[in-house]
Amino acid sequence: MCRRKVLLGTGAAMTAGLAGCAEEEDAGGNGTGNGNGNGNGNGNGNGNGEAGADFEAFDPDDPVFPQTMQTLMDEGFVTGRIEDIEAFEEQDEPHYGGSVTDPGDIEENDPDTLQFALTPTEDPALYADMLDPLLDNIEEETGYPVENNMVDSYAAQVEAMRGDQLHIAGFSTGAVPFAVNLADAVPFGIQVAEEDAGYRLWAITHMDNEDINSVEDFAGRTGAHGDPASNSGHLMPNALFPEQFGVVPGEDYEFEHVGSHENVILSIYHQDSEVAPVCSTCVTRVAERGDVDPTEIKAVWASDPIPTTAFTYKANLPVDVQEGIERAFLEHDYYGTEFAEEFEGRGEFVEIDYATHWHNILVTHEDNDVDLTDPAEI
Repeated sequence: MCRRKVLLGTGAAMTAGLAGCAEEEDAGGNGTGNGNGNGNGNGNGNGNGEAGADFEAFDPDDPVFPQTMQTLMDEGFVTGRIEDIEAFEEQDEPHYGGSVTDPGDIEENDPDTLQFALTPTEDPALYADMLDPLLDNIEEETGYPVENNMVDSYAAQVEAMRGDQLHIAGFSTGAVPFAVNLADAVPFGIQVAEEDAGYRLWAITHMDNEDINSVEDFAGRTGAHGDPASNSGHLMPNALFPEQFGVVPGEDYEFEHVGSHENVILSIYHQDSEVAPVCSTCVTRVAERGDVDPTEIKAVWASDPIPTTAFTYKANLPVDVQEGIERAFLEHDYYGTEFAEEFEGRGEFVEIDYATHWHNILVTHEDNDVDLTDPAEI
């Protein structure tokens, strides 16, 4: 069966949102909503582009910046750890916006075919066949055929679930609250490895920019930000950089929204922009594909771990279908598949609680005055 089809954006939510990233996005793991990122951001090396020989030795437990992107990849400082996810302080209710919809509050929808969509990426076709092991298990556990859709924006993805055109989705971290508040999405799991979980916000520049060695040095520069709804690509820096570094994006440095994290790092790599915030796992995949030389990218700061893409289902699906979807994710092992290999070896899923694990993201959205009930803000 051919599962692939294009899901076009519908309605008012088809806004300026561009491609996102499948591991995306956003506010700090164990820190407060304003972030308690690691590192002092004040390294004094000027780098040589090849190995960062002028930078201090890197200790993941006591990181000092700047460092080359290659060093962070070699030292495993792309992701957090399972313990970081387990250590979140339990929350009874979401900090900001509404709660996850009670299925009893909306009319049940029993579709003939379950529609699935992963968070938007620069080239959705790359993920088409890779998702087959997951989609096969969803079919087996629910008894329903599944079609994989390629979406071209966060807004289109949320609007599709809102209109019952999408039933299962991996929403990027920053888009999850919109999906909950607008589309009755029920987040239930995130993808992890045996020890690793989450991702980090990196603040980056090109190695040729010898005088940019901290977030404070972003002042007066030209920047690139990701999608407006991206937490690590836009919302988290807006909330965190002023509080922690005294640097206000859009005031102390100008930036352009360039869409996906892939676009952001390419803008830095080709020196179309000088500074940027990016999602670590998103841009690591760009480097691993050979599109970016990680020895030419300088990270001047990194955040604490952040929860990744939340996998969700629509709240009005029949209960037995919801339970089958959860089993397909939470009770199956995907290690050794192309699906796991594409996402940093993450071969399993763990259960999450929206109010608890998205608490810091919701604080960041509140800090940005984001209206989670307005499709135009996605």
